[in-house]
Amino acid sequence: MTRWLFVGLLLLQTHFAASYLVPLDKRAQGEFGGLLQVAWPWAYGNGGPLGQITLGSGFPIVGFWIAMSAALLFAMAALAVGGLWVPFPWWRTLAVGGAVFSIALMVLFFDPTKLLPIAGDLTVLALTLGTWMPLTAR
Repeated sequence: MTRWLFVGLLLLQTHFAASYLVPLDKRAQGEFGGLLQVAWPWAYGNGGPLGQITLGSGFPIVGFWIAMSAALLFAMAALAVGGLWVPFPWWRTLAVGGAVFSIALMVLFFDPTKLLPIAGDLTVLALTLGTWMPLTAR
């Protein structure tokens, strides 16, 4: 996998975590024949051990902190791999941290729309921890 494809994967995972801030309403869930839910895994009505995302009360604050931690770590890992602003040697720690937070978030609010983000998280972990995808400094 090239460096830039990996950066793209990290940014996609950033999107999945950060989209927790803007869950889909009922009308948006039906857009594009319901396929928008695949790219946007969060919707009003999602719930789990931390609580439920509702139109009236918003989202559980603990979920917010987990989601923003995952998004920040993934974004910083993407910057590190891309060679921008974040020291390159940090990329593995940042990517693993983002994946761990993201998996925790997706499992705590599990439903079928979380399968693609979880698969992405597992791919990030496999690529980061595996020896077959070495990234070296430029």
